[in-house]
Amino acid sequence: MDASNNFELLFYKALRLLDMGKTEQASKILKSIIAETAEKENNLFFIRASCVLGELQFATGRHNEARKYLTQVIETPCVKTMLWIMKRT
Repeated sequence: MDASNNFELLFYKALRLLDMGKTEQASKILKSIIAETAEKENNLFFIRASCVLGELQFATGRHNEARKYLTQVIETPCVKTMLWIMKRT
């Protein structure tokens, strides 16, 4: 299994945990995805995990933490994703 598939599985596990109300477990997984993808320059899952974690932080009243993660989202280039979106439209 390549790294992208592993990140994808972890990401969907975190989403499922959020659905079940297990926010602390989900948050730990999302933070680990962010840390690992930042090192490997996997911008797609870095953006996805940062966005979800930022939204979670905002929803729980941690606005400064939310700002940190959501700012990372808008500052991270993701050329492959943008090319894929542009081809589909």
